[in-house]
Amino acid sequence: MKKCIALLAAFSLLVLACAGFAAAESTDGLTAARDYLRLMYQGKPETTPSDYTVVGAVNIGGTLYAIDWTADSDTIQFVAGDDGMVTVDVDEQNPEELHYVLTATLKDEAGNTETVTFNHKVPAALILDAGMSYEEIVAVAYELEDGLSLDETFRLYGVVTAIDTAWSDEYQNITVTIQVGDLADQPIMCYRLSGEGAKDLAVGDDITVEGILTNYKGTIEFDQGCTLVGMGEHVSQKALLDAAYKLEDGLAMTAPTVLRGEVVSIDTAWSDEYQNITVTIVCDGLTEQPIMCYRLAGEGAKDLAVGDDIAVAGTIKNYKGTIEFDQGCTLVVPVDSANDARTAVTAYGLEAGLSMTEPSTMTGVITEIDTAWSDEYQNITVIMQVGGLADYPIMCYRLSGEGAKDLAVGDTITVSGTIKNYEGTIEFDQGCTLDAVVKAQ
Repeated sequence: MKKCIALLAAFSLLVLACAGFAAAESTDGLTAARDYLRLMYQGKPETTPSDYTVVGAVNIGGTLYAIDWTADSDTIQFVAGDDGMVTVDVDEQNPEELHYVLTATLKDEAGNTETVTFNHKVPAALILDAGMSYEEIVAVAYELEDGLSLDETFRLYGVVTAIDTAWSDEYQNITVTIQVGDLADQPIMCYRLSGEGAKDLAVGDDITVEGILTNYKGTIEFDQGCTLVGMGEHVSQKALLDAAYKLEDGLAMTAPTVLRGEVVSIDTAWSDEYQNITVTIVCDGLTEQPIMCYRLAGEGAKDLAVGDDIAVAGTIKNYKGTIEFDQGCTLVVPVDSANDARTAVTAYGLEAGLSMTEPSTMTGVITEIDTAWSDEYQNITVIMQVGGLADYPIMCYRLSGEGAKDLAVGDTITVSGTIKNYEGTIEFDQGCTLDAVVKAQ
């Protein structure tokens, strides 16, 4: 009897040993899956500014170990895909930097589990506004962490301060550094810049560059593929075009504006009787967003042809599905005054008593001497017309500076100062200065 009990005990021990071996084998596989997963992701970037994917299971020796992904933040969501991958959905508009722990829980068929954790963070969202100034765009770019880029394409206007890599005939590009405004301590490199005129760039040139801004090993730069939009300033018009194309049928934008583009068609020839022409323009090469200029008038409108570079001022509307400048739109002359004309037109949207938030500089032609030069106060008040837009005169109130004393009707002047609406008059406020003058011939 004792012998039977001994044999039974030995058998029981054998069974327990076998069960323990099976459990150990299962646990070893699960542990291997855990270690493999850790190896897969331990070297990945800690910063996760946008959605990314992780595996939904690990295969070890033919055994599939499912993974349950979780995070210690409600802003992190998980979406399983049909391909076996799991998308980690982060909040790209998170207003403040978020640190979170990503946890992977692996499970075998017996219900055993192993966990792996990874520390991550979502950087504070770089909220970008279409109306940002060049300086504000630079400030945002300088907040980028190493290796990260802005999602959108931006333009910057600045002066070339260095030719970092000379023009390459083989690769058709050049690398230069520009300074935006007074931001000497925040240079922007334009890496492998291409486009018409890039070959001949020199230090001191004023240029507009478009591309993706990135932080490459501490250097804030336009990434490869950036383009030279042109010499001087060329304001991006994409936000305005996008807004125009969101107009519902029959609706118009609340205020007039200015667009610059290339004439792609003459829709209705010049009419001597009505003194206007209808053309269609494409701005910034955005062929999918053409703008019709309906019954366009103004100096030079009669001679417009396909391929001409023009600027137009007026109110944009959606007329039965056609996005167009409404009747009464005007040709801005010269075309290079488009930016100044846009400022003038925008100023006419100011309410009485309000001023524009930043100083402006505009060039125009004097149409009237409102108050003659005062030897006592050393200033003069004149009215100028910008871009040939007679409907948007700008008063330069108590204008001072070298040459102001001798100003006359017909002179072309450049004025800097703060623009305001003073009891219905749109003017450069007292303290404006004369930067340059070209005397009328």
